[in-house]
Amino acid sequence: MTTPTHRPDPGSGDDGDGDRFPDEGYSPNGHSDTSRAWQPLGRDVAPPGGAVPPPVPPPLPAYDPPRPAATDNHSVADRVMPPIGVPGASPGGVRIGVWGASGSGKTTFLGAVPIAAMQHQRRGRANLVVAGMDPSSAEFLHESVDQLVSEQRFPQATRAQRDLRWSFSGELPGARGLRARRVNFALEVLDLPGEAFNPRSNQVGEELHDRAVTHLTNCGGLVYLFDPLLDANQQTASINYFFGMASQIAGRVRDEGRLLANGRLPHHVAVCITKFDHPDVFEPALRAGWVTQERTGDIPCVPDHQAPGYFDWMCDSFRGGSARLVRDALRNFFHPARMSYYASSAIGFRLNPHNQFDYRSYVNVEPDGGRICGSPPMPINIIEPLLSLEGGLRGTADRPPRGGRLRWGRR
Repeated sequence: MTTPTHRPDPGSGDDGDGDRFPDEGYSPNGHSDTSRAWQPLGRDVAPPGGAVPPPVPPPLPAYDPPRPAATDNHSVADRVMPPIGVPGASPGGVRIGVWGASGSGKTTFLGAVPIAAMQHQRRGRANLVVAGMDPSSAEFLHESVDQLVSEQRFPQATRAQRDLRWSFSGELPGARGLRARRVNFALEVLDLPGEAFNPRSNQVGEELHDRAVTHLTNCGGLVYLFDPLLDANQQTASINYFFGMASQIAGRVRDEGRLLANGRLPHHVAVCITKFDHPDVFEPALRAGWVTQERTGDIPCVPDHQAPGYFDWMCDSFRGGSARLVRDALRNFFHPARMSYYASSAIGFRLNPHNQFDYRSYVNVEPDGGRICGSPPMPINIIEPLLSLEGGLRGTADRPPRGGRLRWGRR
């Protein structure tokens, strides 16, 4: 295997407000992957200005049992806000908001959480048990697994407010020989229709929009779903669902006296660039050299330390237009050291009978987009954002940063 040369991560710095990461090999996502050996998927990418050859499918190997992934080393930023408690949680809870344009897949993202949790331990990363903390939350978990796995269809878009409260318990592998870390927290999410996040929409009442602003303001962490295909539609462009909400949240946080010294919001944010499995996203990313595999047959990915650069490429070169404004607004409203990035998919790729990725047949959605086909869902980067946010909201809450400067450190 060879290690491909990737672009630098232009968005991973601190724009002068904070320190750059002193620990080479660690990313805001908390994984140590810069020292791992990766191989490009398909042919090498042509030099700039040259013709890009079509990718060549990798050979279909004989069955090889999956092996555990590398140890998950965590590196998290200093925090300001303590976690907000959820009744019944032990030892405490975090309030995380899921934010995105109408149709960006918020309900599907949440529905994939229990599936991703069950599969997480297979990759040697963590064993997490997710359970509902009230009857409606438990019913959502059961219904989501039934729809995505048994019925092979996507959940219906949210039409009304839905409060979800889940407990997460388990164990994360220790980094560099350290003891495993216990995970025990509660997650509170308010699932709202996408139009509630558009201040100019007349499809929802003012009360529901105000509820969305209040919820995101009170959250410690935010999962922001950026759908690169949806963003091409002017009616669902991400900027329509971002700037108005962000400015209202900033106004409320300012009035509460909770802004960081540099004027930014105190939230921790996980930016999920969705639909990584879709050919209209996967193929351009493949040709641009962002997609790699640890070995032939493994599920393709964008390595964690490349994810900020992948998001920049997505906004600058692939999507352009208002997507650049969304990228700039995210780093304007939120501190870069409190942000992490993920190439994610709620259903993942279609796998062959040996449970391996085959470039010749990887699409996992029927042509009409209404049903999942082939193998059961294999979510990509669904649990990771939640764990990153939970870790970022815990730890050194009693050591607020001065002057808006944040430092990275290991736990």
